[in-house]
Amino acid sequence: MNKRYDRILDYFFRRQDLPEDIRRRFERWMLDREDSPELDEALLGLWNGHTAYATDDQNAAGLARLHAAIRPEPRRHAGRRLLRRIATTAAAVLIFAGGYQAARFGIRPRSEITLLTAEGNVGEFTLPDGTHVWLNGKSRLRFPAEFSDRSREVTLSGEAFFEVMKDSLRPFRVAMNDLKIEVLGTSFDAIGYAAGSHEQIILKTGSVRVLGGNTAAPITLRPDEKLSFDRYSKTIAVEHVDARNYCRWFESRLVFDNTPLADIVTNLERRYNVEISVSTHLPVRKRLSMVVCHESLEDIMEVMATLVPIRYRIDGNHVLITSK
Repeated sequence: MNKRYDRILDYFFRRQDLPEDIRRRFERWMLDREDSPELDEALLGLWNGHTAYATDDQNAAGLARLHAAIRPEPRRHAGRRLLRRIATTAAAVLIFAGGYQAARFGIRPRSEITLLTAEGNVGEFTLPDGTHVWLNGKSRLRFPAEFSDRSREVTLSGEAFFEVMKDSLRPFRVAMNDLKIEVLGTSFDAIGYAAGSHEQIILKTGSVRVLGGNTAAPITLRPDEKLSFDRYSKTIAVEHVDARNYCRWFESRLVFDNTPLADIVTNLERRYNVEISVSTHLPVRKRLSMVVCHESLEDIMEVMATLVPIRYRIDGNHVLITSK
């Protein structure tokens, strides 16, 4: 078994020209086998066998950066857990890959870090500049190990909430599929799943400039504004929202005190990374009080069904709520 893992890891760590979709499949393969002792042993063997030169100080500094950049969040749902070893297995492999290639071929190591989260889990991370990031399930964030002197640029696929460290000399930029976000210091939520039909940016504090999406000029958002880009129609819409409904999904405890049903639904969509369709016959302005901690989505819907006369159906990432 170890020899099979050795061959697979050796192949992916040696190749720099692999297509992006193949790399993504490899990453999913690694995540699915995070508890495999054979995989751990193969990784350790590759690490111990590389010959790239590094001083003790360099090794210590690299380990410190890894610990600072990758810090898992405690599990969020009962019956589910965060990748408890993401810093020592899947994410670490992506960082280590560059060093391994450098050892084998004498090239300069890559200085890019990729953070991944599995479906149903949330990761909490600190970037090299001190920016705080919460990464929702099935999301990926790429950024350099050290930001340049002129800018701080990251690439997002999925959903993330950013608390950006203020730095007037170095703009913070987020690249998604069709949109680019530029800030100096603020907090906002960004949603851009590769398979999704929309990209969204919700501003909580400060201000951001949004470019792309066939816009002739940058769009500046103010707090409690949401920008939506429809990938099919190529249209952009900006509307006023309560940003708290979009920027609380990573909190361990959600408290709804006399909160409208519509706002609760929005929070649940972000919390469980699903789309919820509500029948027009339901009183979405009806106010409810409830607390969400680590319950499953089905458990939460059962609770809501005792408070409001509703029926619900969960079909993958889509939930339909109708009146009873």
